[in-house]
Amino acid sequence: MTLKETKIGWAVVSAVALLLPATAALASAGNEDSSTGKTYALIVGGISREPSDRLAQRQALETWSVYLRGPAALGAEQVCALVGNGSGLSDPNVLATAENVKTAVTSIASVIRAQDRFVFCYLGLANAVSDTLRFNLPGPDATHEALAGWLGGIKSKTQVVVLDCPCAALAAKALARPGRIIVCASTATQAYSTGLTARFVPALTQTANDSNQDGRVSLLEAFTATAKETEQWYRRIQCLPTETPSLEDNGDGVPSERPWRYSIDGGDGAQASAFFFAPTQR
Repeated sequence: MTLKETKIGWAVVSAVALLLPATAALASAGNEDSSTGKTYALIVGGISREPSDRLAQRQALETWSVYLRGPAALGAEQVCALVGNGSGLSDPNVLATAENVKTAVTSIASVIRAQDRFVFCYLGLANAVSDTLRFNLPGPDATHEALAGWLGGIKSKTQVVVLDCPCAALAAKALARPGRIIVCASTATQAYSTGLTARFVPALTQTANDSNQDGRVSLLEAFTATAKETEQWYRRIQCLPTETPSLEDNGDGVPSERPWRYSIDGGDGAQASAFFFAPTQR
């Protein structure tokens, strides 16, 4: 199946507009004969049962869309977003059902090349059942094993998977592979709603997070700021943390909660330190 054969495209609900560009453009862009790689992103919003969660998810989706279309400089044809319930969408082709997620991944896999980059983000509820993470989607849920299988068809050598959901780290082992950075909002046992995106995406644009002063904020630098901000917030409210961000990028499937120590500990963090969403700034 090619991208011309699927109706799934970019869909983000905002106060301004609903954007649904044709996926034929994505197929055309993906098939360009270019020596420079492109970045393709798939953002998936799952079910949110509480009104406050739905609002937070909508804002998180908008945060990603503004960043990817702005500082990250991705064209509309390079981004696809599928949304869950309470979005106001009536077109079933852009709902984040398991079948639509699979179709979107398959479509991207049909055009993406080894030199391209792929970004996948899940935002929403999830729950753990017998060591299986289930992403709560409209209709049947999708398991983390199913997601790992779908993403296995993506040929790009550089990939980022962001799981902003409860029990996120439970999926790390199955999703780990060389060249893939996995950002988890929570440990395998933290079963409450998470808010990683609200901290992580803004951290990518804050120059104060450029710790090595190279003029850009890497994924690792943004993650470091996010993890420390999350930890400090729970300390301020004097509550035990219900979300602990972690990162896996060395392929062993065991995420680290302190990847900024990679040069000392020799663990996760090296690949994330060299990944930049935004183009090189001159």
